[in-house]
Amino acid sequence: MHRRIYLVFLDIILINAGFALAFLVRYGFPFPEANFLPYKDSFVFLTAIYISTLAVFGVYQSRFKSSWELFKRVFSGLFVGTLLGVSFVYVFRIKWGAFPTSVFAVSFFINLLLIFKFNQLILKVSKRIKKEVIILGQGDVDDIVGKKANVERKRIEQIRELPVCSRVDEIVISEKITNAKDLNLLLCLQRKLKTEILFSPSVYVQLLSERMNGNFSTDVLNTFVGRRPDLDEFFIAALDISVSLILLIIAVVPMLFISILTKITSKGPVIYKQKRAGKDGKVFTLYKFRTMVKDAEKELGPVLAKQDDLRVTKIGKFLRIARLDELPQLINVIKGDMSLVGPRPERPHFVKLHKALQGLRLAVKPGLTGIAQVRSFYDLHPKHKIKYDYLYIQRRSFLLNIYIILQTIPAVLSRKGW
Repeated sequence: MHRRIYLVFLDIILINAGFALAFLVRYGFPFPEANFLPYKDSFVFLTAIYISTLAVFGVYQSRFKSSWELFKRVFSGLFVGTLLGVSFVYVFRIKWGAFPTSVFAVSFFINLLLIFKFNQLILKVSKRIKKEVIILGQGDVDDIVGKKANVERKRIEQIRELPVCSRVDEIVISEKITNAKDLNLLLCLQRKLKTEILFSPSVYVQLLSERMNGNFSTDVLNTFVGRRPDLDEFFIAALDISVSLILLIIAVVPMLFISILTKITSKGPVIYKQKRAGKDGKVFTLYKFRTMVKDAEKELGPVLAKQDDLRVTKIGKFLRIARLDELPQLINVIKGDMSLVGPRPERPHFVKLHKALQGLRLAVKPGLTGIAQVRSFYDLHPKHKIKYDYLYIQRRSFLLNIYIILQTIPAVLSRKGW
């Protein structure tokens, strides 16, 4: 309780320091009296608004599972607080109409930095930023649990004790659960208590095998494995849709030009459609510009892609080098079959052939790019791909997706990856 009071008083000081710095950025020193006077008259009310919104969004709760969680709460609280502050000044515009709106905008970014960093420092010193994890079962969890976490292992029979546990951020299932009541209990923990549920790779492989054999009781895969908190999923989906739409608009003319060149230089359709294995083994139709001769697999059948493939057309070779053949997959992203970032989608034939392409790798949507693509090479063997894909699935987040997207640019220019 004392720590929360200290944080509130600290944030009161920081909020007003943020406004002062915003005035300094906007006007320099000294501040123009006509613009600064409305702030002096209203700072008590504005401070109360900001502290209230920060409290509502949980900035002053006792513990955080990560610094990212703290940042999201500070961001949300300050964003809503800024909107309410602008509205408050507008309502009393007769008295405080000279209060510059630009100061609100500048102060938002300054306060975001100040409040997040100072609160993070204090919470880390007091060891209040740490994930609480329960491993359910005696199986191996394959390094899914990070090192910076408080970990407790329970027997699978103790699953019904979980609702009475103190706040748990993450539950890792290391043994198969067959009881329907226990699965429903996990659903309740995830939805009502916002607990993150993860399956170890070995358990996921078992469930996936059953699902591919037609056992739809394993639809829990869609609910648990690879899923992030709702806010993270929203930001990831928003990133996918917005970036894909922007890229499609930018690429309209190049795609039209590619279509014409492909059509006049070789026989066959411009767009090549192929079945690929998506999340949880669900098969979808992937789109790409055709880069091979017509009926390339008629004699040899499905084979893994290679850099120097004799079946590739001259235009197709250029498209592959520049990664332009993948542009139609932006449609797959918009449709929801794929994400911008994730393990590359493999053909069902190779998924069945290579065990490394099964299991946890199918826990998330396949992507246009991923860690394996920005750190390795085009014809990387499946058993090596899995190392990078597992790493991504365990650390999947909005910020990591942005990082990988940015890293894809130099990877493409250097003809690396994919």
